[in-house]
Amino acid sequence: MHKPPVVILAGVRWGFLWQRHQTLATLFAGAGYPTVFVETTGLANPLPTKNSLRRVFARVLRSGGAGEKPPAEKNLTVYAPLTAPPTYGAFRWSNAKLLVPRVLSDLRKIAGPHPVVVAYPPTRTTLGLISGLDPRLVLYDCSDDYEHFPGAPKDIGETERELLLRTDLVSCTSAQLLKKARRLRPDAFLNGPAVDYERFAPLQDPHPDKEVSTVCFFGHLSLERIDFDAMRAIVGAGFRLRIVGGLGSVEKGFFEIPGVDYRGEVSHAGLPAALTGVDAFVLPYKVNGLTRSIAPAKTFECLATGKPLVTAHLPAMRDLAGYLYLAQRPQDYVGVLRNLKHLETEEKRRARIELARKNSWDVRFLELEEALWRLL
Repeated sequence: MHKPPVVILAGVRWGFLWQRHQTLATLFAGAGYPTVFVETTGLANPLPTKNSLRRVFARVLRSGGAGEKPPAEKNLTVYAPLTAPPTYGAFRWSNAKLLVPRVLSDLRKIAGPHPVVVAYPPTRTTLGLISGLDPRLVLYDCSDDYEHFPGAPKDIGETERELLLRTDLVSCTSAQLLKKARRLRPDAFLNGPAVDYERFAPLQDPHPDKEVSTVCFFGHLSLERIDFDAMRAIVGAGFRLRIVGGLGSVEKGFFEIPGVDYRGEVSHAGLPAALTGVDAFVLPYKVNGLTRSIAPAKTFECLATGKPLVTAHLPAMRDLAGYLYLAQRPQDYVGVLRNLKHLETEEKRRARIELARKNSWDVRFLELEEALWRLL
């Protein structure tokens, strides 16, 4: 069977916190599809911070020549496009007239003609790239409610509508996103988060200590998404809070609080080692327009360890209430963590592990691949 090239128009950098963008790229490549991972072309204007300026400078350096950055995986090329944010009119003009044509020229050389395109941020830049690539098939893998992103283009709702109407397939990562997409695309289908089960299974402890002392959050830490009051309550109650991941905007002085143990960013391959010694996990999201529709990518990674998970009262998490503990207020996290020795059972531990096993990336990718081949 001839497998066509796949171009993934990602919403993140390759080296950013590992998400489904990178996972699907490695799975397509591993399945024999020549795959190009196109790093994010932007969603909002970068903040004038040292970290943002450093990333912009690094992008400019990486985009020299053909813009290729070879990863370790066979059949996979990472491409760093040089584009302006899809926000102001002048930026859009420079993209349309100068920058996107160069990116298209590079991608045609790397991927060849008529690729399958997997699209993420539904911006004017993404639409321009899709038009120029002349794809044989387009999949919009909807993983966020982009209308609520801080700094997103004012017409992001309009451009997402355009993408929904012109794409061949629409997959959604949560029931909330699916409900929204089906207003325009009744054929949209659910393809939620998953886990590389074998990577996280070694963290399972068949004889867990019921006393909880070290609690962990891993992921991207930012004021827009994360409830810092909940994390303060956790360390204030005497628990050690280990944080693994990248940083956005963070409360000043937060890392100086006794009990907060920030380990920095680690590779996805190195994540299980960074989680060794953790007794329970927390996902203390704020419940707002930005988070209400998400299904956190790390959910099944936490469950695969068999360890208790206390999470915000997000709609996607309520659907998993039998496998985790829900918290609405900062003190709820503390209450659950203090009482886990009475709440936890071996049956609950095994149920979490079995649910994670059923939601492996092998299962999820097969569902997606079968949907693609029905139209190819």
